[in-house]
Amino acid sequence: MAALISSQPCTAEIRRLCADAVPDGMVVAPEPGAAVEHDFLLLRPRRTPDDALTAQVRRVGDHDLLVRFRNRDEQLVFEFWTNSFTGAATQDDRSADLLERHCAEQFPGDLRRFRTRIRRSVPSGAEFTSSLQQTYVQDGVRMTDVAVTCTLDGDVLARAWATYALPD
Repeated sequence: MAALISSQPCTAEIRRLCADAVPDGMVVAPEPGAAVEHDFLLLRPRRTPDDALTAQVRRVGDHDLLVRFRNRDEQLVFEFWTNSFTGAATQDDRSADLLERHCAEQFPGDLRRFRTRIRRSVPSGAEFTSSLQQTYVQDGVRMTDVAVTCTLDGDVLARAWATYALPD
């Protein structure tokens, strides 16, 4: 495995934090016919158990939810945007986890951003293809962008885009 993320994907942990932070009953769903989309931004991915996070939850329009987590110093640590949130684990969450794990197996580094567009849930027999989009330096850190497409019998089920900070 090129990168070790832990047995639980980073994005699953952020979704768990969101489920704890979002008030009960706040649910968002995509517009009819739209894909389920998630966007995770990990600005300070290396946290310690002592890091206390404060959540700011904001509903944006009828179909979007934005949750930001800040540390004690008011620094933005995580940001999560979605057009589908129920507060409970869904098949779309499982699909996002599979996409993230595929990325982690193919590309080394610390996950910094992860976006998904899920049209249909990803079954066990689905095929994944991935490609390196670009490598660059941002704020003195080598970064890489990758794309993953998940298909079954030629139909595109889901796509993901990930940005990693590369190891030195």
